[in-house]
Amino acid sequence: MSSRIISGGKTGMIPEKVRKQDVAIIKKRSLTFKSKGGVDQRRDFTQLSPSYDIATLRSITEISDILNQSIEAYVTNVAGFGFDIRYTVDDTEETEEMKEEWNLLESLLKDLSFERPAKEVVEEVIRHVEECGNGYLEVIRNIKGEVVGIDSIKPEYMTVTKMNRVLTKDKQEIKVRYFVFRDAMDDSARSSGTWYKTYGDPTPLNVNGSVGSEGNGTATEVIHLKTGDFQDPYGVPRWIGPLIKILGNRKADELNYRYFTQGRHIPLAITLENAQLTKESEATLQAYANAIGGEENQHKFLLLEAEKVSPVDDMVGYGEDKLKPAIHIEKLADILQNDALFLEYDENVIESVLGAFRLPPIYVARSSDYTRATAETAKELTEEQVFQPLRETYAWRINSLFRDYDFKYVEVFLKASNLVNMEDIKSILDPSINAGAVAPNDLRDILGKVLNKPLEPFEGDEYNKPILTNSQNNPISYGLSATGPGDIDLEKAYGSSKMSELAASVRRLLKEVRSKDE
Repeated sequence: MSSRIISGGKTGMIPEKVRKQDVAIIKKRSLTFKSKGGVDQRRDFTQLSPSYDIATLRSITEISDILNQSIEAYVTNVAGFGFDIRYTVDDTEETEEMKEEWNLLESLLKDLSFERPAKEVVEEVIRHVEECGNGYLEVIRNIKGEVVGIDSIKPEYMTVTKMNRVLTKDKQEIKVRYFVFRDAMDDSARSSGTWYKTYGDPTPLNVNGSVGSEGNGTATEVIHLKTGDFQDPYGVPRWIGPLIKILGNRKADELNYRYFTQGRHIPLAITLENAQLTKESEATLQAYANAIGGEENQHKFLLLEAEKVSPVDDMVGYGEDKLKPAIHIEKLADILQNDALFLEYDENVIESVLGAFRLPPIYVARSSDYTRATAETAKELTEEQVFQPLRETYAWRINSLFRDYDFKYVEVFLKASNLVNMEDIKSILDPSINAGAVAPNDLRDILGKVLNKPLEPFEGDEYNKPILTNSQNNPISYGLSATGPGDIDLEKAYGSSKMSELAASVRRLLKEVRSKDE
């Protein structure tokens, strides 16, 4: 007697498109031209292939729920709160020049995109970066060469060239690459593709890939945002480590779906010995199976009848008892799958993806075991370690768009969420206020964060000093024109407009809340 293993199905190989490939040359091309000064220059337009198929990476995010949630958490917390403008100098009285720069930058931001808010363009680029490791921000200039617009480009249609070193107008050497966009479904597609150059590259490149002898060329500029090594032609998504787990998790979901839709659910087996079911019993069983479900079918009895099957020939050594008919009902529920498979595997995949993004579970709606204290701590840590550094990186890119305007006093920044732990602030301020160590203007920034709006300090040196109290706990006057001894001139502090009255009311309300806490 011999035995062997019976196997079936296909070998589970990893799809080629999600396996890492060496960067290879797609098409060699170089171009020599004379610059405006008559100097011979050379550009290497050799196109390179990415390590991973960009379109496949983007499609994976569509089939993974945890991947989508993590990416949306990045998009929302990095750029979702919008842009704002701030002065680069502190404690300086606003001048006319500063006001002019503020108004100009505000106008540029407002008109940076005509089809949609500029915030949405940046959000889409960030989404591309997190999906496949590559994002492309197109920079649009006017006739004067000033940056007036931005747009996003789909990364799966972009091909990157080799690195080139070129000299700027200031004779500074910079590293640049060139990009070609090809989309067969694009109505404006060219046989040569649509060419772009790196932002700040003075090469007079045209959209068809040719180079002119003067001017800036017709090709627009691109800022290539990517994760990974800056020297590499393409970026790699931060979730490339748990890639196989993500694919396996999708296969597990598909297996569970097929089990619930196509699987055979056999709760019991009816076996007969030396007998066969009558036609009436078969019909009864079929009707019973068809009628399973519903309250009207509960607590019913099932009666089966069988007919004896006589042997064709009398078998020697077998008595009458051996030919006695019997019906057995075997339970199969113990070997049935009670629930979906791979649930523990699914939890491990979620942990791996969150680890790759350095996100706590609360950002993807998995916070059943969180308390308010642990949730606040997780948010503060993630804000400090993950989101704020990314905001600074993208803000630097946005501010680089306005280099030609030579702004001295203003800059763009990405707004953050309003993370204010009032309990911590109260525990610090209460003893400081009671000790007379806090001036009214010291609280303006804190109050501004709570109200989520900028609050200017009160005018007057008296509001930069702590308010001292006498033995009756009344404030001691600083010699102001007040209504009585020990009072502060609120009209001087707040003004007499309706908004000033509102500010005074807010402050009185805060005092009432503080007195109640005491």
